[in-house]
Amino acid sequence: MPKQSTVLYAGAVLVSALLLLGCPTRSAMPTDSRLLDGATDAYRAYERGDCDGVWRWADREVIASAEAGEIRHSLLLIQGFCHELAGSLSAAMETYRGLVRDAPLSFASDDARERLRILRLTESGPDYRQWVEAARDRASSATSGRVPLDRILADFPPLAERAGIEGYAVVEFGVTPRGDTFAPIVVDSRPPLLFDGVALRAVREWRYERDLHGSESERQAIRIVFLPVTGEASSPAQEPGGEPSGGGSTIQ
Repeated sequence: MPKQSTVLYAGAVLVSALLLLGCPTRSAMPTDSRLLDGATDAYRAYERGDCDGVWRWADREVIASAEAGEIRHSLLLIQGFCHELAGSLSAAMETYRGLVRDAPLSFASDDARERLRILRLTESGPDYRQWVEAARDRASSATSGRVPLDRILADFPPLAERAGIEGYAVVEFGVTPRGDTFAPIVVDSRPPLLFDGVALRAVREWRYERDLHGSESERQAIRIVFLPVTGEASSPAQEPGGEPSGGGSTIQ
């Protein structure tokens, strides 16, 4: 992921807007604005935990009517989320695989890859589940004196941003003595799954001050807050026991 800057972020937002609005119309499909409004409503339903509402706004007919573009891909993504939250893991994985296969360069496919990776690890046995539980316990009391050098901003999912959805993801992760991050895990997020992928991809790019005397890697946790009102994705973020950066949240 390239380094974040104000100019690059503004460019990314513009590209996202063009992707969302740039689908050519067909005579048998709703206008772009109607499709985009319906997709926005589907995301707002998901924010409320209303997957029935997601299916109403993003039913098979709507998906079929949409040109292959970020609106369609993002709607399929939250359908996959709803499958996963309902425990229909095979249906979720089928949806994610379809996104990766049919739209490999889309924003939604990046999240689909993250979910496939995690579901495969979960299927492989109890070790991963135990690792996640241990990470969740560590995150509740994690402290670290490591000084961050480069914490790029997480991208904001385009339809979630348009829908005005606020949320967060708590990521527990390792920091090596040389300052690289590794093995990040989302231990809590709201709305569930929506910001997990972008948070993980951002944390993988973070860098911390070297620990010249350290011989072991450290684990720590941080909450990344997403505030569409400001037009940016966090870090308003705060490490446990630290001061908030940019007026963000604390870990409860």
